[in-house]
Amino acid sequence: MTTTTDTKIENIIEDKMMEYASYVLLDRALPDLRDGLKPVHRRILYSMLEQNATKFTKSANMAGAVMRLHPHGSSYGTMVSMVQTDKQLHPMLEGKGNFGQHTARDLAPAADRYSEVRLSKISLDMMKDFNKNIVNFIPNYDGSMMMPEVLPVKFPAILAYSQSGIGVGFSSSTMSFNLKELSKAIIKYLETNEKTILAPDFPTGGTIIKDEETFKQINEQGKGTVRIRGKAEIAGNEILITEIPYSTTREAIIERIEKLAKEGKLREVSDVKDLTGLKGMLIEVTARRGTDMEMLLEKLFRFTPLQSTYSANMNILVDDLPKVLGVWPIIDKWLDFRRSSIERSIIYDVKQLSKKLHLLKGLEKVLLDIDEAIEIIRTSSAEKIEINLQNKFEIDYDQAVEVANMKLRNINSEYILKKIKDVDNLEKEIERLKFVIGKEEELNKIVIEGLEETYKQYGQGRKSLVESIREAPVITVEDHTPNYNVNIFLTKEGYMYKFKGQQEPHLKPGDEVFKKFETNNLAEVLVFDSLRNCYKIPVRDIEDTRANTLGTFIPGMMNFDEDIVNYSILDENVSFLIMAYSNNRVSKVDIKSFNGNRKILKNSYNAKQDLVDILTMYKDETIKMKTDRTEVKFETSDLNMTGGRGATGVYITRKGNCSKVQVV
Repeated sequence: MTTTTDTKIENIIEDKMMEYASYVLLDRALPDLRDGLKPVHRRILYSMLEQNATKFTKSANMAGAVMRLHPHGSSYGTMVSMVQTDKQLHPMLEGKGNFGQHTARDLAPAADRYSEVRLSKISLDMMKDFNKNIVNFIPNYDGSMMMPEVLPVKFPAILAYSQSGIGVGFSSSTMSFNLKELSKAIIKYLETNEKTILAPDFPTGGTIIKDEETFKQINEQGKGTVRIRGKAEIAGNEILITEIPYSTTREAIIERIEKLAKEGKLREVSDVKDLTGLKGMLIEVTARRGTDMEMLLEKLFRFTPLQSTYSANMNILVDDLPKVLGVWPIIDKWLDFRRSSIERSIIYDVKQLSKKLHLLKGLEKVLLDIDEAIEIIRTSSAEKIEINLQNKFEIDYDQAVEVANMKLRNINSEYILKKIKDVDNLEKEIERLKFVIGKEEELNKIVIEGLEETYKQYGQGRKSLVESIREAPVITVEDHTPNYNVNIFLTKEGYMYKFKGQQEPHLKPGDEVFKKFETNNLAEVLVFDSLRNCYKIPVRDIEDTRANTLGTFIPGMMNFDEDIVNYSILDENVSFLIMAYSNNRVSKVDIKSFNGNRKILKNSYNAKQDLVDILTMYKDETIKMKTDRTEVKFETSDLNMTGGRGATGVYITRKGNCSKVQVV
């Protein structure tokens, strides 16, 4: 008898999509907290170790070897990023040939048949002691060979390498930290229980603008955005740029300068060249005679990617699940892994030393009558030798095999005495190792030893300086920016449309207009995200939207991946904002609190209340609040103006929960 089961196609698709999403996250997109690597990086390193790639060999050969473990096409692109010295502070591979540059968008690497790679010293150090059962081994995709689940790293590599990844519904962006600072901070933590606030360090150098609140947020929560300035100096009527932010490229900076110069917004610039060569990076910006060079440099920082941001979203695999963790929660988890690895190594050593000690104790018993041992070996049949030795000297089978397999020339008192003289030392070593197992304080000492070895051998000075930048006088490009009236449409999915006339936006399917503003080209759009940040986007930086095209995607433009919760506008006509919360509180926030040069404002609304809406007000009006129990009207003129963006506000009603506010 056969049975049939009806299954809806949408259920099949959903199940398969969930399987695919899980596979992408666990096996491709996210790094593992324990060794800080994505599967492809780990498989490249282990494959090269198996091939003994300590000398330069063709990249194509290595890419082929990796295919045994990583069946997703050529891994050469990943190898390239593992070689680039401006991609990582401590490259895992060393290369010979053209591997492109992280700081150059258009400089492509050579094909894998023309370049060569080998393991770097730090990567070899990351793969020590596999033979001690220090980590688990798992089968590869077809079960033909085994590979390590993670590498037995002696330092938290997850915090020493910058990397990003996009999975299904998840994204990850980790920052790199200086290995010496990181190791010393962990040692201090283990010795004093004191946590140091660590600032990131990037291989491209530059200057990280000091922001203690952001650093603290990254250390505690794993999220935050740092601002990075390139390194530039003034030489006569030229600005020489020798370091750029990690998140941009030379081409992006040059193209932006050329565009602003062409539009008349940087009239001071007469020429810009990329003179990067074997001596290092160099972008030369030539100014016209009589230019205020300090002011021009400040404009380059303000209006080009010479000052950029890098956002951390430290979403990593923790116990096979994606989780966002801060620097110190990551360190705590990594220390658990490191102590566990050390214990496994010690248990292996104890087992091997105990086996050696056991055999030596068998030799001690044979020493009592060497001649008899020789006689037994000489006269006994092959299958009886071990049994006769066991019976005569009261030793076990393993000890008897050790004696039986000795060369005849070595069965003498001098040789045996030499062999067994370390019995006492072995017993003491075994007891010392057993004492360490299960004792966190003793294990921490070994962790510290490993960290000290690592930073002394591979540590280097900080490449990205951390400095407080004095706010320069307000400078704008408005003098050369045409001003005209525009209509701004902002959608729920994060698109911005800018039209000069009366025109309706061409929306993405499923999207809808969330806010619309009539303003001018010199205004700024305020974008509020779920972390209470407010991003200020100059309208002049947005190109006029052409007919039947999608607008500008705000998250992509501003390099953030948080949910957008609301919008407003900042121009000369706006007077204040009404921020309404679900607990029926309303705050009247002075629009001046959003003025200034900062492009990102933190704490832009109250954190302890759920935001319902933000109304952009040009004058006092009557507002209607709707709750699930009542409707109430109130006058904004009755509210006190506050300069605090995160103000709690006042209750409008105590009945129900606010769901909507609108001007009537």
